[in-house]
Amino acid sequence: MRSGERLRRRIIAAGVVLVAAFAGSAVYDGWRLHRQIMIANERELGNLARALAEQGARTLQAVDVLLRDTSEWWETTGRDLPADAVAVGLASRVVGVSQVSVLTVVDAEGRQRHRSRVTGEPLADVSDRPYFLSQRARASGGLYINEPVVTRTERLPALVVSRRLNTREGVFEGVVTAIVTLQEIQAAYTAIDLGEGGALILTLDDGTLVVRQPEVVGLDPNQRYPELPAFKGAPLIDRSVSPVDGRTKLIAAVGVGKRPLTLTLTRDEDHALRPWHDEMRSATIRTLLLTALVVLTIAGLLRQLRRLEAGEADKAALEARLQKAERLESLGTLAGGIAHDFNNILGAILGFGEMAQQHAAPGSDMRRYIDRVMQAGARARVLVRRILDFSRSGVAERVPVHIQAVTEEAIAMLRPTLPEAIRFEAKLDAGSSAVLGDGTQLYQVVMNLCTNAAQAIGDAGTIEVLLDRVHSDEPKPRMHGELAAGAYVRLVVSDDGPGMSAEVLQRAFDPFFTTKKVGEGTGLGLSMVHGIVTDLGGAIDISTAPGHGTQVTVWLPVSGEFEAPFSPPDATWPRGNGQVVMVIDDERPLVELAEELLAELGYEPVGFDSSERALEAFIAEPQRFDAVLTDEMLPDLAGSELAARLQTLRPDLPVILVSGNVSAALEQRAREAGVVELLRKPLGLQELAESLARNFNSD
Repeated sequence: MRSGERLRRRIIAAGVVLVAAFAGSAVYDGWRLHRQIMIANERELGNLARALAEQGARTLQAVDVLLRDTSEWWETTGRDLPADAVAVGLASRVVGVSQVSVLTVVDAEGRQRHRSRVTGEPLADVSDRPYFLSQRARASGGLYINEPVVTRTERLPALVVSRRLNTREGVFEGVVTAIVTLQEIQAAYTAIDLGEGGALILTLDDGTLVVRQPEVVGLDPNQRYPELPAFKGAPLIDRSVSPVDGRTKLIAAVGVGKRPLTLTLTRDEDHALRPWHDEMRSATIRTLLLTALVVLTIAGLLRQLRRLEAGEADKAALEARLQKAERLESLGTLAGGIAHDFNNILGAILGFGEMAQQHAAPGSDMRRYIDRVMQAGARARVLVRRILDFSRSGVAERVPVHIQAVTEEAIAMLRPTLPEAIRFEAKLDAGSSAVLGDGTQLYQVVMNLCTNAAQAIGDAGTIEVLLDRVHSDEPKPRMHGELAAGAYVRLVVSDDGPGMSAEVLQRAFDPFFTTKKVGEGTGLGLSMVHGIVTDLGGAIDISTAPGHGTQVTVWLPVSGEFEAPFSPPDATWPRGNGQVVMVIDDERPLVELAEELLAELGYEPVGFDSSERALEAFIAEPQRFDAVLTDEMLPDLAGSELAARLQTLRPDLPVILVSGNVSAALEQRAREAGVVELLRKPLGLQELAESLARNFNSD
């Protein structure tokens, strides 16, 4: 055990080390890839920002050249020309610079004197404008870029770029301005794709927004970005949270030449790191898969060790399960044998009881006592059949069954056995509806439901039985099973008993589950109902609540129409005319019973308690016997084998086989042996009379 424990620890430790090494390698690779991606993005943004800044500087350089040329032209020639000639000269200079919308000349008092094109009434006074004040105060002149304004005519955002005008003596004479629309500047950047969440921002040195690409709907065009200060020299690479969408950005800022402008490029950090996220996701999956593989391998090795160590224990457990299975099989065999033997005893009780019932005077105490005996015997016969059917040792023949006739028979059988204080209300309105199934099983369904209702009520109460025909237009789920669309016979059994709790309802159909005291219930009733109904393609619902009674509803599919079989009254049972009937059964009381029944019906019975002696008697006088009634379970020669031998001697001889355990295999053997009819024990007088009459009349 100690060596096995040490081996298990070593296996687990090796697996942990392997997983840790792989995970550590994945983490290191992820860190290195993250660094490489960040460096690549910073380099890309920096290079792109520098290139775009140079492009912007060239754009402003063209405007500055225009203003310088205009200033020199004005100081040398333009001031002496008439107004129309000045306008023409200004217009001719603007033609080559597409960025400039309007070129204007303002005098020293701030009045707009000349324009390259008419854009409305000239401005009477611009002396308070920042660009005018700045140029007037700066003797050296130079280019001045005013913050964005909105043009009067086109109503477009634009920059006012200006230069100082001086007299020949160097005195301030006014300002020459160029109106540069932001659309022209922005058009130069529309082809730039900065990726998801990326942006290009052009600002003045004080953070005033000039251009943003792509544009943001609802963003103030005069918004300031004080967090993006003027920056000159090499690109500044940083990380920051965007004030627009609150996402972390990679930022590259660079000055636009020597102009008071800063160009800033931003890119979503998540977008930039998307390849890293994909790789880390893949690495995580690989790590998890490897971990799972290692864990499974370790688990397999440990399981194998446990199997080796617990081999003897497993062997002992298998032997215990085998012994348990053998005990269960023996128990099943014992139960079948007991049921068969009890069936023979019950047959004698019911047979002689039926004869005594026929001879007892109607209305006498003796007749009443015998009636009670017969009722109890009938319940015992149903119990035996229930045990055989539940163990599936019986055969369920599928034939059209008149369900209303079966229900009436079950109610008629049950009603006399109930206390007088229990009221039985039946409303049967299924007509000639037939169900494809086994009549005995359907009888048990009705009997079990009614018996359970009676037991739930106790000594007093009401049982209601409803039988009608309904149609389902669409599939409907039920508590047990689902109804397909079609016609159904609905059986509803209700009682006003105490009802069932949720726990009892959940286990109501479990085999051998019962709420009754020991000896008062087997727990087979509802489980058998469930098995039969499900096998027939039906469904079951239960509606119950503590203190409100129980209602069980059964739906059975309708297979067509079938008229109820006619049962003649007792007085008209068919009788014999002295025909000789051979009777074989290993139970002497059953032989005597059959002889009494046959004699009562007008036949001449000849009984044998051994199949061998019966065969010898038949061989000696084969023409003496008109029919044979034999049990299947005989010790020396089975009834079906005896029938086969008799048929070889007299092929026209009707042989009726009787058994308490009718199965599909027995039916097959009976057909092969030439048996004309197979009856189930215990036999009733009416059943025996009708069987013999059918076979003799067929001759």
